[in-house]
Amino acid sequence: MGVFRKGLSYLFKDFSCWTSTHGIPHIGMSNALWLRLFWLLVVLLCFAGFMFQFVLLIKKYLAYGVNTETKLEFSERPFPAVTICHLNPWKANSLNDSHYMTQMINAYGNSAADANFGFEVGRTGERQQKAVKLTSLANKHLFAMIGQSGVENPAYMYDDLVISCTYNARPCNYTEWQSFQDPDFGLCQQYNMDESKTSSRAGPLYGLRVVMRTDQENYLPWTEASGVVVAIHNKTDPPFPDVLGYYAPPGTASSMGVRYVKTSRKGPPYGTCTTQKEANLPNYKGKYETEACFRSCLQSEIIKKCGCYDPSYSYLGGSATPSCFASPTDSSTYAQSAANQACIDNLSNTAASGFNLINDCPDCKQPCEVQSYSVTVSTAQWPSNEYKPAECTTSNQTGQPWITPGEPANEQLCLAWYKVNTLMVEVYYERMNYQILSESAAYTIVNLISDIGGQIGLFLGMSIISVIEMATLVFLLFYYCCSHKSRRIEQEEAEREEQKKKAEEQKKAQEEAARKDSKFSRKNRIYNTDNGFDANVPRVAD
Repeated sequence: MGVFRKGLSYLFKDFSCWTSTHGIPHIGMSNALWLRLFWLLVVLLCFAGFMFQFVLLIKKYLAYGVNTETKLEFSERPFPAVTICHLNPWKANSLNDSHYMTQMINAYGNSAADANFGFEVGRTGERQQKAVKLTSLANKHLFAMIGQSGVENPAYMYDDLVISCTYNARPCNYTEWQSFQDPDFGLCQQYNMDESKTSSRAGPLYGLRVVMRTDQENYLPWTEASGVVVAIHNKTDPPFPDVLGYYAPPGTASSMGVRYVKTSRKGPPYGTCTTQKEANLPNYKGKYETEACFRSCLQSEIIKKCGCYDPSYSYLGGSATPSCFASPTDSSTYAQSAANQACIDNLSNTAASGFNLINDCPDCKQPCEVQSYSVTVSTAQWPSNEYKPAECTTSNQTGQPWITPGEPANEQLCLAWYKVNTLMVEVYYERMNYQILSESAAYTIVNLISDIGGQIGLFLGMSIISVIEMATLVFLLFYYCCSHKSRRIEQEEAEREEQKKKAEEQKKAQEEAARKDSKFSRKNRIYNTDNGFDANVPRVAD
């Protein structure tokens, strides 16, 4: 054991002579014990200071902070897709073929309590909201009436909405628009869904300009606001005008200046965004969108809690689950539809249902790559007092809504009707430069290594070479410990061989000495014999 300790002592002392680390040579080469203890204390305090800074640096790195960098680009851009929906989803005077809707309109206008639709007494806000939701619940039934033979169309078609349309100061028509079914706003109209239109100049003259009618005399009795809702989005994105739309009221020219924004977020562990491109959700397929994910999650919860699916949201389960809208023709099922809607509404009350859309749908994260449009909305009076729409200046205004059949054209009635029932929407690029927002790691592994190197150099005077020296010391210690036993055996064998060799040499020396003595004796006898003496005969003194 003493040999082992002596070996270790030798290794450490030898290391203190050739290491480049500050402080350790002072410990190893100090002759006085008190001086050696002093330098040992200094090194330990410096090491403690380094460890404190090291922990802080590790915590900073594991915080995974990000920096947001803004870059401006300038180039020709595809014009965004534009979805325009009427705030009144269905024409009230075209619902005579829907028994469900006519019954609800009558029940709503009665102001009395109605068990079939769950209406309470009075024209309350709750009554109005319930009617809106029950209308959305019946959206599939109402969409099925469009184009049905012998049934009046309750939806607003392109010609029912659009008076005039221009893009880039050139006329556009219905062939450049397509219809989109929205459960809350009925049949909407979409422009540039193929993004074939491009813009190279900013300003209202080089964007989309649409004059639209609202025909408020055909509104459902529970439609609160008049006008249209406009959603501006990419062609691959669902519009969701109910949450991502901008209102444009009648009697105004609504100017919507658009700026394209591209956002790139850092994924885990720096953020919670998802790199998922395509959605593979229980009730939604297509491009991944956070809103679509939430709606799919909510639909699953509705099916779980209410035993039916909400036709206002996407559903991919086929006939596995019945619709929450029971029947459009059977009055005895209207109460069941209203009860199902009440169950759906209850889910939005977290305290009552225990369901929280944010917490209970953890997989619905923001996408890491987002292409969006920021919109600046401004309004002005429409039309101006001096502006005369073309319809108001014609001599034949027969069939126009401001003219009673049989009466002549009336410019003043036309202008008054325009101020109440029409609006203008302008969608254009506010400026051609666009923003690219990208996140980058605020503290990378390179920064961490650099700061650790600075701190270890400050407190201990170490470098990469010093680290290699430490590794070499560890290797030598490991090798020494592992080879100590075999080395001791070899040493003992060497000592035994040395002792054996010495014994043999001593024996040879003794034999050689004996031979020399024997040889000397023989020579002496011969000498005496030659001189007349016999060594074997004692001599007598003369």
